[in-house]
Amino acid sequence: MDKVSFFSRQDRLRRVTRRLLFLSTIGSLGVGTIGGVATALAHYQMSSRTGIDVTLAELVPVFALGAAVSLGASVLVIFFRFVLLHYRHTAVRRFFHARDLGDLDSDTAPRPENRRLLGVIEEMAIASTIPMPRVLLLEENTSINSFALVQRGEQTIIGVTAGARDQLSRDELQALVAHEIAHIANGDAAINIRLLALIQGFRWIYDTSVAVIGWPFRVFDSFKFAFFIAFYLTIVFGAFFVLGLFGVGVARIMQAAIARQREYLADASAVQFTRLTAGLIGALRKADAFRQSYGRRPTKVAAFMMFVSPYRARTWLFR
Repeated sequence: MDKVSFFSRQDRLRRVTRRLLFLSTIGSLGVGTIGGVATALAHYQMSSRTGIDVTLAELVPVFALGAAVSLGASVLVIFFRFVLLHYRHTAVRRFFHARDLGDLDSDTAPRPENRRLLGVIEEMAIASTIPMPRVLLLEENTSINSFALVQRGEQTIIGVTAGARDQLSRDELQALVAHEIAHIANGDAAINIRLLALIQGFRWIYDTSVAVIGWPFRVFDSFKFAFFIAFYLTIVFGAFFVLGLFGVGVARIMQAAIARQREYLADASAVQFTRLTAGLIGALRKADAFRQSYGRRPTKVAAFMMFVSPYRARTWLFR
């Protein structure tokens, strides 16, 4: 890697980091403000129903408490998720429901298809002059997909689904692996864990409220009774749902802010490593065709870092 490319990539990563920091600040202020306003309004309505007059000065500490709780909870989720994913390899395995394939000489990879996958990854690592990454296999996922991460100590990880291992030709598998290797070589994979933690921190209120409101439909057989319970849960958790929608919007903006440009660069680098364009084209076509073929899909917060998104979104907000 020459000096120009090294410094240009470092500069690009610094711009991405500054962009994430700016969006995180805006998102945090928004979450805190909405949480504070919702708490103050709830306190005002409860006081009005009991005949107690509440002044604006009395609502200020209530607003501050609601903002602090909302913001503090999001920061805690971001911190703990980042620590787990950045420092613990087992946390990454559990998050993606994957298993570690080890290396070519390991007893954990005796099957021919696993050895072919590991051989391709080793070839692409040599071609890109990076150390051999750890390999995770998403055995329960029959779609064609992959991802790349960088943990503490520059420990690199590449995850590949069982569908990609089994359905792609060698040239197509090379292209898919080269795409993820390019994310590591270009420094993009180092951003993934940070972005993943931020997205979970901003989405947790929405995901929790949706899970609580949808709980009756998973428990009760009677649709009418489940709808009745869900209706009242919606009334109770409606404010949290609205607050969560803002967090989802911030998370989607974060993904859109950095995702597309780096994917184009990774595609170009993959062609450079493999010297083939047909393999990448074939892999993309098959990945799109097998998008709905899956066993266990990655969680939506990780969709941004996959080779192709495992979800067909109706809108940018609910992707």
